[in-house]
Amino acid sequence: MAIPLKNESANNLKRKIGFLTISVIEFIAAVTVLLLSIGLFSLLVDETVLENETFFDAQAFNFIASFRSPVNTRIAEIVTFFGTGTFLIPAYMIIIWYHFRIGKKREAVMVAIVALVSLLSGWLLKDIFHRPRPIQPLIAGAGGYSFPSGHSLGGFTFSGVLIYLLWSSTLQTSLKWFLSFVLILFGLLIGLSRIYLRVHFATDVLGSLLVTIVWLSLIFILLETIEKTNKLE
Repeated sequence: MAIPLKNESANNLKRKIGFLTISVIEFIAAVTVLLLSIGLFSLLVDETVLENETFFDAQAFNFIASFRSPVNTRIAEIVTFFGTGTFLIPAYMIIIWYHFRIGKKREAVMVAIVALVSLLSGWLLKDIFHRPRPIQPLIAGAGGYSFPSGHSLGGFTFSGVLIYLLWSSTLQTSLKWFLSFVLILFGLLIGLSRIYLRVHFATDVLGSLLVTIVWLSLIFILLETIEKTNKLE
C-alpha cells in the first residue's frame, strides 16, 4: 500500500516542478518585456519630448500624406471612434458585467482595473509632458496635449485586454491566434488613424503602445503570481 502513495507523491512533485519551471519562464519573460518597454519609453521621451527631435514624426506625416483622400479620411474618422470613451466605456462595462455573470470575478476585476489605469495614466502623462499637438489637423475638436495619444492608449489597452481574455478561454488555439491578429490590427489601426488625421504625432502613438505594454505586463505579472500561488497551495 505504501508504494502507490509514494508514486503518487513523486508524480505530484514532478508536476509541481514542471509547473514552477513554466511559471518562472513566464515571469522572466514578462519582467523582461516590462523593463524593455520602460527603457524604450524613457528613450522616446528624451528624444521627442525633451530634445524635441521631429525627424521621425515628419517622415511619418509625409508618408501617410501620400495616401490622403476623402474616402480614407472618412475611414480614419470611423476607426478613430473606437478609441473614444463613447465606445470604450460601454464596451468595458459589458465585458465586466458578462464576466461577473458567468462567475469569473477575477477577470472582471482585472478588466476594471486595467481600464481605469489606462484612462488615468493617459491624463497624467499628458499633463506631465505638455507636448503641443501637430498643426493643421484634418478634424476639429482635438484638444489638450499630445503625448501620449489617449485614443491610441485606449485602443491598445482594449485590444490587449481582449487578447488576454481570449487566451484564457477554451477556444481552439488556431482561432485564438487568428483573433489575436485581428485585435492587434484593430489597435494599430486606431493609432494609425490618429497620425493620418494629424491630431497626434507618430511618436505619440508609439509612446501609447509602450505605456500599454508596461501596464499590461504589470497586471499580467500580478495576476499570474496570484494564480500560480493559489494553484500550488
